[in-house]
Amino acid sequence: MEKPMRSPLTFVLGVMLSLLCLKAPGVGSETVSSEEAQQTAAAVFHLFQTKCNDCHGAHLEKPKGKFGYIMDFKKIAANEEMVALGDPSKSELFRLVNEDEMPGEKSDVPPATAAEKLALRRWIQIGAPSDLPKALEEKRLKLLEKTQADVPELSAKVGAVAEGVAKVPKPFLLKLLSWFGKFHAASTHFPVGLLSVAVLSEFLGWLTKKPTWLVCTRFLLVLGAASAGFTAALGWLNDYSGVSAVYAFHKWMGTATALWAVLSAGNALFFECREGTMERNRLRVTVLVGALLVSGAGFLGGAITFGLDHYRW
Repeated sequence: MEKPMRSPLTFVLGVMLSLLCLKAPGVGSETVSSEEAQQTAAAVFHLFQTKCNDCHGAHLEKPKGKFGYIMDFKKIAANEEMVALGDPSKSELFRLVNEDEMPGEKSDVPPATAAEKLALRRWIQIGAPSDLPKALEEKRLKLLEKTQADVPELSAKVGAVAEGVAKVPKPFLLKLLSWFGKFHAASTHFPVGLLSVAVLSEFLGWLTKKPTWLVCTRFLLVLGAASAGFTAALGWLNDYSGVSAVYAFHKWMGTATALWAVLSAGNALFFECREGTMERNRLRVTVLVGALLVSGAGFLGGAITFGLDHYRW
Protein backbone atom coordinates (compact mmCIF):
# COMPACT_ATOMS: atom_id res chain seq x y z
CA MET A 1 0.00 0.00 0.00
CA GLU A 2 1.50 3.30 -1.04
CA LYS A 3 1.86 5.94 1.64
CA PRO A 4 0.41 9.37 0.87
CA MET A 5 2.99 12.09 0.34
CA ARG A 6 3.39 14.35 3.33
CA SER A 7 4.50 17.96 3.16
CA PRO A 8 6.45 19.75 5.94
CA LEU A 9 3.12 21.19 7.08
CA THR A 10 1.71 17.66 7.26
CA PHE A 11 4.62 16.61 9.43
CA VAL A 12 4.32 19.62 11.74
CA LEU A 13 0.56 19.19 12.11
CA GLY A 14 1.03 15.46 12.66
CA VAL A 15 3.55 16.06 15.41
CA MET A 16 1.21 18.52 17.09
CA LEU A 17 -1.70 16.10 16.95
CA SER A 18 0.51 13.24 18.09
CA LEU A 19 1.65 15.21 21.13
CA LEU A 20 -1.99 15.58 22.07
CA CYS A 21 -2.44 11.84 21.67
CA LEU A 22 0.67 10.75 23.58
CA LYS A 23 0.11 8.63 26.64
CA ALA A 24 2.50 7.25 29.19
CA PRO A 25 3.38 3.64 28.31
CA GLY A 26 1.85 0.82 30.23
CA VAL A 27 -1.57 -0.39 31.17
CA GLY A 28 -3.82 1.92 33.07
CA SER A 29 -2.29 5.08 31.59
CA GLU A 30 -5.60 5.94 29.96
CA THR A 31 -9.15 5.83 31.19
CA VAL A 32 -11.24 3.88 28.69
CA SER A 33 -14.99 3.46 28.90
CA SER A 34 -16.31 -0.09 29.14
CA GLU A 35 -18.29 0.53 25.95
CA GLU A 36 -15.18 1.46 23.94
CA ALA A 37 -13.23 -1.46 25.41
CA GLN A 38 -16.01 -3.88 24.46
CA GLN A 39 -16.35 -2.45 20.94
CA THR A 40 -12.60 -2.67 20.39
CA ALA A 41 -12.50 -6.24 21.68
CA ALA A 42 -15.40 -7.13 19.38
CA ALA A 43 -13.54 -5.73 16.35
CA VAL A 44 -10.44 -7.74 17.28
CA PHE A 45 -12.61 -10.84 17.80
CA HIS A 46 -13.83 -10.60 14.19
CA LEU A 47 -10.24 -10.11 12.99
CA PHE A 48 -8.98 -13.17 14.86
CA GLN A 49 -11.96 -15.30 13.85
CA THR A 50 -11.81 -14.53 10.13
CA LYS A 51 -8.07 -14.09 9.57
CA CYS A 52 -6.24 -16.09 12.26
CA ASN A 53 -8.34 -18.91 13.70
CA ASP A 54 -7.85 -21.31 10.76
CA CYS A 55 -4.11 -21.51 11.49
CA HIS A 56 -3.98 -20.71 15.21
CA GLY A 57 -7.29 -22.03 16.57
CA ALA A 58 -7.88 -24.35 19.49
CA HIS A 59 -9.29 -26.99 17.13
CA LEU A 60 -5.89 -27.65 15.54
CA GLU A 61 -3.72 -30.51 16.67
CA LYS A 62 -0.58 -28.78 15.35
CA PRO A 63 -1.23 -25.04 15.06
CA LYS A 64 1.29 -22.92 13.17
CA GLY A 65 4.11 -21.56 15.29
CA LYS A 66 2.85 -23.63 18.23
CA PHE A 67 0.41 -20.78 18.75
CA GLY A 68 -3.05 -22.32 19.02
CA TYR A 69 -5.05 -20.09 21.31
CA ILE A 70 -5.84 -17.07 19.18
CA MET A 71 -9.37 -16.83 20.57
CA ASP A 72 -8.20 -16.85 24.19
CA PHE A 73 -7.81 -13.11 24.76
CA LYS A 74 -6.55 -13.39 28.34
CA LYS A 75 -3.87 -15.89 27.39
CA ILE A 76 -2.73 -13.72 24.50
CA ALA A 77 -2.55 -10.64 26.73
CA ALA A 78 -0.45 -12.58 29.23
CA ASN A 79 2.07 -13.62 26.56
CA GLU A 80 4.73 -10.92 26.85
CA GLU A 81 6.54 -12.26 23.78
CA MET A 82 3.49 -11.49 21.63
CA VAL A 83 1.86 -8.50 23.31
CA ALA A 84 3.40 -5.52 25.11
CA LEU A 85 0.35 -4.13 26.86
CA GLY A 86 -0.08 -0.43 26.18
CA ASP A 87 2.57 -0.31 23.44
CA PRO A 88 1.60 -1.72 20.01
CA SER A 89 4.98 -0.73 18.53
CA LYS A 90 6.68 -3.30 20.79
CA SER A 91 4.07 -6.03 20.26
CA GLU A 92 5.09 -8.87 17.97
CA LEU A 93 1.44 -9.75 17.32
CA PHE A 94 0.72 -6.28 15.97
CA ARG A 95 3.89 -6.29 13.88
CA LEU A 96 2.96 -9.60 12.26
CA VAL A 97 -0.53 -8.39 11.38
CA ASN A 98 0.50 -4.85 10.43
CA GLU A 99 3.25 -6.05 8.07
CA ASP A 100 0.94 -8.70 6.54
CA GLU A 101 3.06 -11.60 7.79
CA MET A 102 -0.06 -12.97 9.44
CA PRO A 103 -2.07 -14.19 7.60
CA GLY A 104 0.83 -15.22 5.39
CA GLU A 105 1.06 -15.22 1.61
CA LYS A 106 0.07 -18.90 1.45
CA SER A 107 -3.05 -18.33 3.53
CA ASP A 108 -6.51 -18.68 1.97
CA VAL A 109 -7.66 -15.42 3.56
CA PRO A 110 -6.58 -11.88 2.60
CA PRO A 111 -4.39 -9.70 4.84
CA ALA A 112 -6.00 -7.58 7.55
CA THR A 113 -7.57 -4.36 6.34
CA ALA A 114 -6.36 -0.96 7.50
CA ALA A 115 -9.35 -0.70 9.86
CA GLU A 116 -8.62 -4.15 11.34
CA LYS A 117 -5.00 -3.20 11.93
CA LEU A 118 -6.11 0.02 13.58
CA ALA A 119 -8.51 -1.93 15.83
CA LEU A 120 -5.72 -4.33 16.87
CA ARG A 121 -3.42 -1.41 17.62
CA ARG A 122 -6.08 0.24 19.76
CA TRP A 123 -6.86 -3.06 21.54
CA ILE A 124 -3.24 -3.47 22.61
CA GLN A 125 -2.96 0.23 23.45
CA ILE A 126 -5.83 0.07 25.97
CA GLY A 127 -4.59 -3.10 27.63
CA ALA A 128 -6.07 -5.91 25.47
CA PRO A 129 -9.54 -6.07 27.11
CA SER A 130 -11.27 -9.46 27.01
CA ASP A 131 -14.85 -8.36 27.74
CA LEU A 132 -17.10 -9.14 24.75
CA PRO A 133 -20.82 -8.77 24.01
CA LYS A 134 -22.74 -11.83 25.19
CA ALA A 135 -23.32 -13.31 21.73
CA LEU A 136 -19.65 -13.00 20.76
CA GLU A 137 -18.47 -14.37 24.11
CA GLU A 138 -20.61 -17.48 23.59
CA LYS A 139 -19.18 -17.88 20.09
CA ARG A 140 -15.65 -17.42 21.42
CA LEU A 141 -16.14 -20.15 24.02
CA LYS A 142 -17.45 -22.52 21.35
CA LEU A 143 -14.42 -21.84 19.19
CA LEU A 144 -12.14 -22.65 22.12
CA GLU A 145 -13.99 -25.94 22.64
CA LYS A 146 -13.59 -27.05 19.00
CA THR A 147 -11.83 -30.39 18.52
CA GLN A 148 -10.04 -31.90 15.54
CA ALA A 149 -13.18 -33.89 14.73
CA ASP A 150 -15.07 -30.68 14.09
CA VAL A 151 -12.63 -29.45 11.46
CA PRO A 152 -13.97 -31.26 8.34
CA GLU A 153 -17.51 -30.03 8.99
CA LEU A 154 -16.30 -26.51 9.74
CA SER A 155 -14.11 -26.44 6.62
CA ALA A 156 -16.97 -27.66 4.48
CA LYS A 157 -19.21 -24.85 5.73
CA VAL A 158 -16.51 -22.24 5.15
CA GLY A 159 -15.87 -23.61 1.66
CA ALA A 160 -19.55 -23.53 0.80
CA VAL A 161 -19.85 -19.92 1.91
CA ALA A 162 -16.72 -18.93 -0.02
CA GLU A 163 -18.00 -20.70 -3.12
CA GLY A 164 -21.34 -18.92 -2.84
CA VAL A 165 -19.63 -15.56 -2.56
CA ALA A 166 -17.38 -16.33 -5.52
CA LYS A 167 -20.44 -16.98 -7.70
CA VAL A 168 -21.61 -13.39 -7.30
CA PRO A 169 -19.14 -11.35 -9.38
CA LYS A 170 -19.08 -7.58 -9.07
CA PRO A 171 -20.53 -5.74 -12.10
CA PHE A 172 -17.83 -4.59 -14.54
CA LEU A 173 -18.56 -0.89 -14.11
CA LEU A 174 -18.33 -1.07 -10.30
CA LYS A 175 -15.16 -3.11 -10.54
CA LEU A 176 -13.66 -0.54 -12.92
CA LEU A 177 -14.58 2.38 -10.66
CA SER A 178 -13.13 0.56 -7.63
CA TRP A 179 -9.92 -0.02 -9.59
CA PHE A 180 -9.66 3.70 -10.36
CA GLY A 181 -10.14 4.37 -6.65
CA LYS A 182 -6.91 2.49 -5.90
CA PHE A 183 -4.98 5.45 -7.30
CA HIS A 184 -6.29 7.70 -4.53
CA ALA A 185 -3.14 7.43 -2.39
CA ALA A 186 -0.84 8.21 -5.34
CA SER A 187 -2.93 11.21 -6.40
CA THR A 188 -2.56 12.92 -3.01
CA HIS A 189 0.97 14.02 -3.97
CA PHE A 190 -0.36 16.84 -6.14
CA PRO A 191 -2.81 18.70 -3.85
CA VAL A 192 -0.52 18.28 -0.83
CA GLY A 193 2.44 19.73 -2.68
CA LEU A 194 0.65 22.46 -4.64
CA LEU A 195 -1.48 23.83 -1.79
CA SER A 196 1.47 23.78 0.59
CA VAL A 197 3.78 25.62 -1.83
CA ALA A 198 1.01 28.21 -2.33
CA VAL A 199 1.64 29.23 1.30
CA LEU A 200 5.32 29.77 0.49
CA SER A 201 4.37 31.82 -2.55
CA GLU A 202 2.09 34.09 -0.51
CA PHE A 203 4.70 34.40 2.22
CA LEU A 204 7.27 35.60 -0.32
CA GLY A 205 4.69 37.97 -1.78
CA TRP A 206 4.05 39.44 1.67
CA LEU A 207 7.78 39.63 2.38
CA THR A 208 8.85 41.28 -0.89
CA LYS A 209 5.61 43.23 -1.55
CA LYS A 210 6.00 42.34 -5.24
CA PRO A 211 2.65 41.86 -7.04
CA THR A 212 4.14 39.24 -9.39
CA TRP A 213 3.87 36.61 -6.64
CA LEU A 214 0.09 36.71 -7.04
CA VAL A 215 0.47 35.10 -10.47
CA CYS A 216 2.39 32.22 -8.91
CA THR A 217 -0.17 31.82 -6.13
CA ARG A 218 -3.06 31.76 -8.61
CA PHE A 219 -1.31 29.14 -10.71
CA LEU A 220 -0.67 26.92 -7.69
CA LEU A 221 -4.23 27.31 -6.37
CA VAL A 222 -5.89 26.50 -9.70
CA LEU A 223 -3.80 23.35 -10.16
CA GLY A 224 -4.16 22.47 -6.46
CA ALA A 225 -7.95 22.83 -6.56
CA ALA A 226 -8.23 20.70 -9.71
CA SER A 227 -6.01 17.95 -8.29
CA ALA A 228 -7.76 18.09 -4.89
CA GLY A 229 -11.14 17.55 -6.54
CA PHE A 230 -9.75 14.64 -8.56
CA THR A 231 -8.15 13.10 -5.46
CA ALA A 232 -11.35 13.45 -3.43
CA ALA A 233 -13.34 11.75 -6.21
CA LEU A 234 -10.88 8.84 -6.26
CA GLY A 235 -11.19 8.59 -2.48
CA TRP A 236 -14.94 8.11 -2.78
CA LEU A 237 -14.41 5.48 -5.48
CA ASN A 238 -11.88 3.59 -3.37
CA ASP A 239 -13.44 0.27 -2.34
CA TYR A 240 -12.29 0.44 1.27
CA SER A 241 -13.49 -2.58 3.25
CA GLY A 242 -12.78 -1.33 6.76
CA VAL A 243 -14.84 0.95 8.97
CA SER A 244 -13.30 3.27 11.54
CA ALA A 245 -13.84 6.75 12.93
CA VAL A 246 -10.41 7.81 11.65
CA TYR A 247 -11.29 6.69 8.11
CA ALA A 248 -14.63 8.51 8.18
CA PHE A 249 -12.99 11.68 9.49
CA HIS A 250 -10.28 11.42 6.82
CA LYS A 251 -12.84 11.00 4.04
CA TRP A 252 -14.96 13.98 5.04
CA MET A 253 -11.95 16.16 5.83
CA GLY A 254 -10.52 15.35 2.41
CA THR A 255 -13.81 16.28 0.78
CA ALA A 256 -13.94 19.55 2.72
CA THR A 257 -10.34 20.27 1.68
CA ALA A 258 -11.22 19.86 -2.00
CA LEU A 259 -14.19 22.23 -1.68
CA TRP A 260 -12.08 24.77 0.22
CA ALA A 261 -9.38 24.57 -2.46
CA VAL A 262 -11.97 25.39 -5.13
CA LEU A 263 -13.17 28.39 -3.08
CA SER A 264 -9.57 29.56 -2.63
CA ALA A 265 -8.89 29.32 -6.35
CA GLY A 266 -12.10 31.25 -7.07
CA ASN A 267 -11.06 33.89 -4.57
CA ALA A 268 -7.73 34.31 -6.37
CA LEU A 269 -9.24 34.39 -9.88
CA PHE A 270 -12.35 36.53 -9.48
CA PHE A 271 -10.95 39.21 -7.18
CA GLU A 272 -8.16 41.62 -7.96
CA CYS A 273 -6.29 40.83 -4.73
CA ARG A 274 -3.76 43.63 -5.06
CA GLU A 275 -1.01 43.88 -2.46
CA GLY A 276 -2.14 45.72 0.66
CA THR A 277 -5.89 45.23 0.09
CA MET A 278 -8.42 43.32 2.19
CA GLU A 279 -8.91 40.93 -0.74
CA ARG A 280 -5.23 39.95 -0.61
CA ASN A 281 -5.35 39.41 3.15
CA ARG A 282 -8.45 37.27 2.72
CA LEU A 283 -6.66 35.27 0.03
CA ARG A 284 -3.73 34.63 2.36
CA VAL A 285 -6.05 33.36 5.08
CA THR A 286 -7.80 30.96 2.68
CA VAL A 287 -4.44 29.70 1.36
CA LEU A 288 -3.16 29.04 4.88
CA VAL A 289 -6.37 27.29 5.95
CA GLY A 290 -6.29 25.18 2.78
CA ALA A 291 -2.72 24.07 3.48
CA LEU A 292 -3.65 23.12 7.05
CA LEU A 293 -6.67 21.18 5.82
CA VAL A 294 -4.71 19.20 3.22
CA SER A 295 -1.99 18.50 5.79
CA GLY A 296 -4.56 17.30 8.32
CA ALA A 297 -6.20 15.05 5.74
CA GLY A 298 -2.78 13.62 4.85
CA PHE A 299 -2.01 12.95 8.51
CA LEU A 300 -5.31 11.10 8.97
CA GLY A 301 -4.63 9.12 5.79
CA GLY A 302 -1.45 7.79 7.37
CA ALA A 303 -3.25 7.22 10.68
CA ILE A 304 -5.71 4.82 9.01
CA THR A 305 -2.88 2.30 8.65
CA PHE A 306 -0.36 3.31 11.30
CA GLY A 307 -2.49 4.86 14.06
CA LEU A 308 -2.86 8.41 15.35
CA ASP A 309 0.52 8.24 17.07
CA HIS A 310 2.51 7.36 13.94
CA TYR A 311 4.59 10.54 14.33
CA ARG A 312 5.49 9.60 17.88
CA TRP A 313 9.20 10.02 18.63
